[in-house]
Amino acid sequence: MTDVSVVVCTRNRAHAILNCLQSIADSAAHCEAKAELQIVVVDNGSRDGTASIVREWARNSPIAVDVVEQPRVGLSVARNSGVATARGRLVVFTDDDCRLELNYIKDLLAHDATDSGPVLRGGRVELGDATDLPFTVKTDCSTFRYHIRKTNLRMLHLGGCILGCNMAMRREVIEKVGDFDERFGAGGMFPAAEDTDFIFRAYLAGFPIEYVPDMTVRHYHGRKSLADIQQLLRNYDLGEGAIYAKYALRHPAFVRQFYWDLKASLRELFGPKTYQPQFGVFSRHKIARNIRGIFSYAFKGLRA
Repeated sequence: MTDVSVVVCTRNRAHAILNCLQSIADSAAHCEAKAELQIVVVDNGSRDGTASIVREWARNSPIAVDVVEQPRVGLSVARNSGVATARGRLVVFTDDDCRLELNYIKDLLAHDATDSGPVLRGGRVELGDATDLPFTVKTDCSTFRYHIRKTNLRMLHLGGCILGCNMAMRREVIEKVGDFDERFGAGGMFPAAEDTDFIFRAYLAGFPIEYVPDMTVRHYHGRKSLADIQQLLRNYDLGEGAIYAKYALRHPAFVRQFYWDLKASLRELFGPKTYQPQFGVFSRHKIARNIRGIFSYAFKGLRA
């Protein structure tokens, strides 16, 4: 069996995808263990010749590259297609605007070698371009681990504990947790939170969820204006609301974050603004969009 499959989902990013793929190849070459790697590129309905560009690059690649053309748009749809093609004992997800650092594969295998069982793990996400706004990054310097046997679910909100652009796990995790929920994620009914949903299901299935400060990727997300970040936050908040609706009846403690955010929005009436004030987005905006996501899931998501 292949040691590691790296799944990269892409749509109209012909200008960026080769940098991502080359970083994977460079990280594999830098790894002393010389693990057998596979790259799975899922072209999710691109119209800029992405698939052809990737196939041309693959002709000279030292790593096996499989190109999957998935015309049905949606990040979760694309990830599920990638998983179906992946042959690796370990499956890694990264984004087409990310680049793995040289030690990534080495760090990944080192962590896995110390695991007594399957772990869903994510690593550090740094800005790739210093002129991009500091968002969709995670630069904590300490390791955090969440396990249902040791963590109080009443105090737990797993959103953002690891980021979907840097997520790795043994194949057994996917086999037990199942597919990504195709209602969630960019291009889906709810434009975010597909990673949060998968992480929470893995947590409920008993797998540890761990963030580590290595396994670093650099994110060249290209968002340089407040409007870019505000739109992304709208998507996140709508997706989060839909997640609340999905789990409210079965795991009501998981939605306690909504209660805390509601209290924060009330405090904003008489005190300083919270949530993301540097981007002009406050708790009252978050709550309003959460509520939209909740009702949208109730009226549309359940039927889907």
